[in-house]
Amino acid sequence: MKNLFLFVLSLLFILFFGCSSSQKSIKGLSYDPPGSVITTDKEIEQQHKRTISFSLTKVFVSNEFDGGKLNDFYKINDTLYAAEMYAENAPINNSAWFSFKLWSPIKQNIHLVLKYKDGSHRYIPKLSYDGTAWQIIDSSNYFVDTTNNTATVKLHVGLDTIWFSAQELFTSNMYYKWIDELSKKQFVKKEKIGNSALGKPLVKIEISETENPKGLVYIIGRQHPPEVTGAFALKHFVEAIAGDSKLAEEFRKKFKTIVIPLVNPDGVDMGHWRHNSNGVDLNRDWVNFNQRETKIVKESLLKIKEEDNVPVLFCIDFHSTQKDVFYVTSKDLTKEDDEIYNQTMIWFEKIREKNPDYFVNIDTSLNNPNSSTSDSWMYNTFNCPALTYELGDETERESIKQTSSSAAEALMELLLEKVKR
Repeated sequence: MKNLFLFVLSLLFILFFGCSSSQKSIKGLSYDPPGSVITTDKEIEQQHKRTISFSLTKVFVSNEFDGGKLNDFYKINDTLYAAEMYAENAPINNSAWFSFKLWSPIKQNIHLVLKYKDGSHRYIPKLSYDGTAWQIIDSSNYFVDTTNNTATVKLHVGLDTIWFSAQELFTSNMYYKWIDELSKKQFVKKEKIGNSALGKPLVKIEISETENPKGLVYIIGRQHPPEVTGAFALKHFVEAIAGDSKLAEEFRKKFKTIVIPLVNPDGVDMGHWRHNSNGVDLNRDWVNFNQRETKIVKESLLKIKEEDNVPVLFCIDFHSTQKDVFYVTSKDLTKEDDEIYNQTMIWFEKIREKNPDYFVNIDTSLNNPNSSTSDSWMYNTFNCPALTYELGDETERESIKQTSSSAAEALMELLLEKVKR
């Protein structure tokens, strides 16, 4: 009897205390691979950070930098090499990131075949000679094989190191430097709200010139590491709100903007295709909150709302996909008296007015206020417009700056008009 009692007691202890995370049953979006919405920790395949050299051809290649991604690199013949990139784990969305450096003491032309495990070629390669200024590879030196899901490129290598990457690098240290620069403004405050799973700072930016705001705007980004164009858009959007215009100054005297620009610093620096260091898609963890990063962001947003005791008026999560698109969240997209939906549509109309040649692409096909994404959680929690603002992988960078800056202006106008009514 004593042994039975101890067994039952042990079982109860395990049931109540043995699990630190849970997984409610949730339905993924239409494009989510089966199993990808499970947000408990998963094993990942670590890449080996190293520099590889070829003694005969004098070619060197390295992934030894933040954001680097190269799992294997080998010579097929004297001028043809293969670069292999593996997803951190699977199932996974196909955002097949690559990023590595090449150089040689001998000037020469080489060809690279880009191969992928658990994915296929997606991004047009970007080149840089300093890791800062980037350009798209010449189309004559780039060929995609859709049958084999690979790509072949021609590169001229020499003493000057070539950075070869799916997108421009925008690593955690680059974010922290940007945040430091932005916080030099008197009305911008930065605060560490916690650490990622690997100990990297999660930083909140607060932009306001009033102690008594009439409302809050929440902006988050970079849940998915390769989505650099979305990161650029967030940066320009925030800089417009923190800018020197009379509109921005008036807005800051009425409202407070909260920005958490880098939700997944570990995944960004590890060169991941989509997940955090625990192998989880953070933008599917806004129901279960199994991951440290989503818990910290959630608690921070709730705390700010409680302390300021004012409504949250607008929420935006910045991402990237194949084209520019706004994914709208609403309980009823046809209901004319849905104030939340109407406010979103007014914002879109203002963006159109500022960019007459720009197509404001509104997509309601993924609308599901009960999904496990950040916009659904913010929509239901704060009862305000909450949407995903996606930028195309290959959208012109100047276009991103123009449209995202003007989108910020449109939002400031919208909310100022609202409080004046």
